[in-house]
Parts: sequence; C-alpha cells; structure tokens
Amino acid sequence: MESLGTFGEVDCGVPIRDFFSQFDKNSKEDDAGGVPSKAKQKKLARESAALSENQLPCEAGSSIFLRHDPDRFDRMRAVITGPGGTPYSGGCFVFDVYFPAGYPEKPPMVNLDTTGGGRVRFNPNLYADGKVCLSLLGTWHGGGMEEKWDAKKSSLYQVLVSIQGLILVDDPMFNEPGFDGIRGTTEGDMKSREHNEEIRLYTVRHAMIAHLKKPRAGVEKVLTEHFRLRKWTVMREVLSWCKEAGDPTVQKRMWGAARELSQLLAAL
Repeated sequence: MESLGTFGEVDCGVPIRDFFSQFDKNSKEDDAGGVPSKAKQKKLARESAALSENQLPCEAGSSIFLRHDPDRFDRMRAVITGPGGTPYSGGCFVFDVYFPAGYPEKPPMVNLDTTGGGRVRFNPNLYADGKVCLSLLGTWHGGGMEEKWDAKKSSLYQVLVSIQGLILVDDPMFNEPGFDGIRGTTEGDMKSREHNEEIRLYTVRHAMIAHLKKPRAGVEKVLTEHFRLRKWTVMREVLSWCKEAGDPTVQKRMWGAARELSQLLAAL
C-alpha cells in the first residue's frame, strides 16, 4: 500500500463528480464568490506539503489515504481502513472533505460516504446521513476547549486521525452519551457484544462488499489494492466473526455475506 502514497491526486485523474451534494453546492457558491482568501490558500498549501511527506499513518492495522481533485486542494476524498480488533476491522470507510471559504477560521467539513445508501449508522458519532460528530469539526459540543478547532494549530490530519482513533473503536456503543455508565458491567458487556455483531455485519456488507462491487470514484486504486493485499487477513477475520456471532439471525446473515465476500476477493 505504501507504493500508492497516502496523499495525492484522485486515482481517476478527473474531478470527483459524485462529491457529497451539499459540499458540491458549497464549493460552487464559494467559487462564485471569487478567488479564495489568502489565508485559506496559505493554510491549504502548508497542510498539503505536510501530507505529501507521508504524514498519514499507513500500517497493517489501519491506514488513512487522502486524495484531492486535480489542481484544487479544497475538495478531497479520504479512506480510513478499520483498525484491527474493532468491529470495523478490514473495512474501508470513505469520507468526503471540503474546506469552506472561511477556512482556517472555520474547520473543514467532513461527510461519511459509507452508509449503505443512508441506511446504516456505524457509530453514535457517524450518522446514517453521513454526519460526523467530532469536537474538532464543531459538530459535537462535548469535550474541553483543547478538543475544539484552533485555526492556528488544528489540521485535517488531526481530524482524520481522531476519526480513526476515537470513533472507529473496539466498543463503539459506549461512544453514545449515557452508555459509559454500564461499561464493565454484565449488562454493558452483553449489549456491547450484540451491538458489535450488528456493526460487523454492516462492515462486511457496506465497507467491504459494496466497495469491491463498485469502488468509489477517486479512490478506486486504494480500495482495490487494500483488498487485494489483505484478502486472506480480511477473510480470516470475517470467518471468525461468523463463528462468534451469538444471535442466530445475525450469524445466518453473516455467513451469507462471508460467502459473497469470498467470491469477490477470490476474483482479485
């Protein structure tokens, strides 16, 4: 995966045509307003230079890849691979990123694209409509001031690493306010296990199979290469999830998804 580079121009070489609709609208409105501010251009140039030096993590456990539109760095598409040991393990989660006219005084805007067509909520901080709740983005109002966006210090790198490390976690149910009180209890362990089984199934269906059937534009090479290089590891993980599923209905669905996944991986 290192050969692909963690940061660069979109894989297809043409502008992202299926960019998140609201961000696409925002970018057209901003473009109509004239030349981007010097502050935005300067901050984007610094961030792009840092990201070009392979700043983003690229490891077997989990990696982050970022692609920008040709000739403009304020429209990007990111892929975060699910960290090992979590119900997201081996899956690919695609996000659209837009830097608004007020950047860097305003944080970048991030939307989750991997939602099963708006049907799946992968985490209390990841909504089915694509909303990403994170203090750095100003979309979550919890946490201290040190977790808020700071125009001088904060960066997209921090945003993406925060999603990777604070949202794609091993027990996502406890990201929901109020649930942390039952962490470590028999009830909490049971509910978390049941929740994770559902998330695992969603991961196989929407963060694996869907990408293999129709890789998202702009990150096609990243997605295909991820599954080509990790297909045996991914398949072993999914088979273990099938065996561990306690709910018979979930287990049946998981086995069905695993069979479809194995056929798609074998074709790579």
